[in-house]
Amino acid sequence: MKEFILKANKSATSGDINIKDLPGSAGRLDLVCRCVNSSFFLSHDLRRDTVFYSVHYGEPNPPIALKFIGDELKRLSPDERSIALFIKKALEKDSSKLWKESTAGIYTAKQEFRDLILEKKNENYRIFYLHLNGKPLEECNLKLNDDDDEDILFVLGDHIGIGEDDEKFLDELGAERISLSPVELHADHCIILVHNALDKLKNNE
Repeated sequence: MKEFILKANKSATSGDINIKDLPGSAGRLDLVCRCVNSSFFLSHDLRRDTVFYSVHYGEPNPPIALKFIGDELKRLSPDERSIALFIKKALEKDSSKLWKESTAGIYTAKQEFRDLILEKKNENYRIFYLHLNGKPLEECNLKLNDDDDEDILFVLGDHIGIGEDDEKFLDELGAERISLSPVELHADHCIILVHNALDKLKNNE
C-alpha cells in the first residue's frame, strides 16, 4: 500500500469556505486539492492502491484529518473545484476521533498529524519524509512485487513545511529522508514524482 500524508498548516477546518477563493478563504485548500489529484488520477483511471491524508490546522476547529481511499472513491473529478466541493462536504460533518465517511472513499476525523504517523509506524509501515536533503528514492531497496508489496507512508509539508518539532519527531521515529530533486518542489509535484519512481521500480522487479 502507498500512502501519503500532508500537513496542511492553514487549511480550513469547517465547511464554511468560498469555493471560488480556495487560496484565501480556505487557507490554501487549493494545495490540498492538487495533492488529491496527484495522488489518484491517471489518464483514464484512478490509482486504487493509494491512500491520501491531509491534516488541517486552520481555523476554526483544528485539527481535522481527511482520508481518501483510492479503491473506494466514486464520482470524484480531477479538477480543483470538484475536489474542493467533496472536501467542503466532508468538513461540514461533525468530527470525532473515529473516522466517519462523508462520501464514497472520503472520511473525516479529529486526529493529529503525529498520531496518524504513529499509527502507521505501529502497523509496520516504512516511513519516508520528503526533504530537499535526502537520498534518492530509487536507492531505498523497496519491495514492490505484487505478492509482497511493502507498506509505505510518504510525509509531506505544504508551502510552510512541517516545522522543526515535527521534523525532530520524524527523525526520532526513524523516518528516512528522501529527495526527489535538487530544488524545492510543490507537494503535489512530489507525489507525482514518487508515483513515477515507484512505477518504474515495480516494472523492473
